[in-house]
Amino acid sequence: MEKEREHILNDSLRPLLFKFSYPPIIAMVFGAIYNLVDTIFVGNAVGPVGIAALTIVMPLMIIMWAIGFMIGAGSGSIISRNLGAGRKNIAVKAGANAIILNTAISLLFMVPCYIFLEELLIFFGASSEVLPYARDYASIILIGFIIYSFDAFARIAIRAEGKPRASMCPILVGATLNMLLDAVFVIGLNMGVQGAAIATVISQTVTVFYILFYFRFGKSIFRFKLADFKPDFKIMWETLKIGLPSFLMATLESFVILLFNRAIIKYGSDTYIAIVGIGIRLIDLTVMPIIGITQGFSTIVSFNYGAKLYT
Repeated sequence: MEKEREHILNDSLRPLLFKFSYPPIIAMVFGAIYNLVDTIFVGNAVGPVGIAALTIVMPLMIIMWAIGFMIGAGSGSIISRNLGAGRKNIAVKAGANAIILNTAISLLFMVPCYIFLEELLIFFGASSEVLPYARDYASIILIGFIIYSFDAFARIAIRAEGKPRASMCPILVGATLNMLLDAVFVIGLNMGVQGAAIATVISQTVTVFYILFYFRFGKSIFRFKLADFKPDFKIMWETLKIGLPSFLMATLESFVILLFNRAIIKYGSDTYIAIVGIGIRLIDLTVMPIIGITQGFSTIVSFNYGAKLYT
């Protein structure tokens, strides 16, 4: 850890920014390609109504990701700043408290979503034809709610400890497995949108096990002990305070897609919703590299801020 700290605090900024930015850029673009491939499989197996179902569920999936992104952004800042200041124990404690927060908030969202799933999907813009497909997809995806948000948080935490390449591996593993399982479940077993959802949950579960294995046996500071999971409400509050803007921005994107879907179903048809879903996935390919750069930049800033190297 000390070696990474010295590099982040002393290396030239331009190569350092490249070193920390290219792994999240690759991971983000790969994730966007996977989402596009997922849509292609469903489109071929089910048709436009299947893609429309995925698009209707998209706001819900963004919220799942946004919770992990919020906890990751908040705890990542605390982790990097404390590592920059040489306080490894607080960084580890922040990671453990982030896991508690992520689990609690995910459960808080997941249970009502299950109870009111059909009403939610109708509110999101599901027509009578799309609703059964959207319900089939969402009911399985919700099983992986905590796993999905944990994956988003954990990858940021790994990068925050100064391991950008290690943070790239989980999404490469998960996305590759997901595409392979899509071929098996969606096409091979002809399970349609349910197959796509099962493939997603399985691949996300494997990704989380990969992350936990890395925490335990890899070159990570997060070799948690039971004492690390003692709730520290000051750390939790700081995590939420820093991460909340990230959550609000992601949730706003979810809200915009929801508005699109409701407007389209009023003035157009399910096919138009499918077209918007494809368009959003194509736009993601252009946006994700920018997000990757900002994620790499934030780790460098936080380390130097913690070390009081403000210039």
